[in-house]
Amino acid sequence: MKILKRKYTGEADLKRLQDFNAEAIALTNHCGYLHPGDIPHHIYSGHKHYDPVDLLTIWEDGCGVAAWLLADPSHKSFDAQVRPDLRGGDFERDVLQLAEARTIALMQRHNIAGDYIHADAFRGDSARSELLTTLGYEHDGEVPYVLNKTEIDAVDVPALPTGFSFTSATSIADAAALAQVHNAAFGPNWTPKLYQKVMVSPGYAPERELVIQAPDGTCVAFTIIWYDYLNGTGLFEPVGTHQGY
Repeated sequence: MKILKRKYTGEADLKRLQDFNAEAIALTNHCGYLHPGDIPHHIYSGHKHYDPVDLLTIWEDGCGVAAWLLADPSHKSFDAQVRPDLRGGDFERDVLQLAEARTIALMQRHNIAGDYIHADAFRGDSARSELLTTLGYEHDGEVPYVLNKTEIDAVDVPALPTGFSFTSATSIADAAALAQVHNAAFGPNWTPKLYQKVMVSPGYAPERELVIQAPDGTCVAFTIIWYDYLNGTGLFEPVGTHQGY
């Protein structure tokens, strides 16, 4: 079956990629695949300074999406997602080789210094681990990422100090306050204009950005929640708290 490669085109493609990952997760118990909510987060928040068209490549065949690649020059890495029935062979190798070449080229174009790039593999994802080893990657010896999962029974809303309250974003009018709390939690990476860009991007919904407000109305903590409707799972990420609190 012929596999064709093309560029990312926007909102309709985002939905295709989210559906692709949800279906892959259903088949693999999540091994090797991003949660669907992480996809818009990686594209539009993690790469706020870039045009997604320059970073994303999609492969398709008669069965739909065969794979997709998001180059990540800022973090010297990439997301490469390959359909379960195409894992571990020449096609996945080709995707990984393009991922490496594209990431390095973008680092050079944007003057990002670095002597190496990173590639991730889930624990238990032998297909990806073996291919990366064959391509010359070495294990960095660091503690692996841990994905925690818990079943939902009953969730108690925690008690907040007097005067503090739970709320959510409502519109791009909140962009300045959200940029401020993101910066206060993780460092000065956001301007109100940049956060407005995220808030109008595909996949973002203001009611899913939850915040805690101090008595004076200052946003002091936040998280964004994401859904995988097919698998009945939720994800909250990132989570940040103002350093002053």
